[in-house]
Amino acid sequence: MNFHFTDAVLARAGKLYLHLRLRKREKVERELNLKYGGQYRNAGLVLLLDLLMALAVVAVVSLLAAVIYGIIA
Repeated sequence: MNFHFTDAVLARAGKLYLHLRLRKREKVERELNLKYGGQYRNAGLVLLLDLLMALAVVAVVSLLAAVIYGIIA
């Protein structure tokens, strides 16, 4: 089995995210098994994609605001 740095980072982020959000070990384990296939890496990947999507939304809204401002001004 190959060790990948990105997998380790995603797993660490996923574990931290779930433990901060759910607090109790039982809830974390249940959520991990139900939603993320029993892997913290998957939880970290979902977190990363959610953050990227939020940044994309901010960028699009900013662009639209600049275009509207340019048309009005």
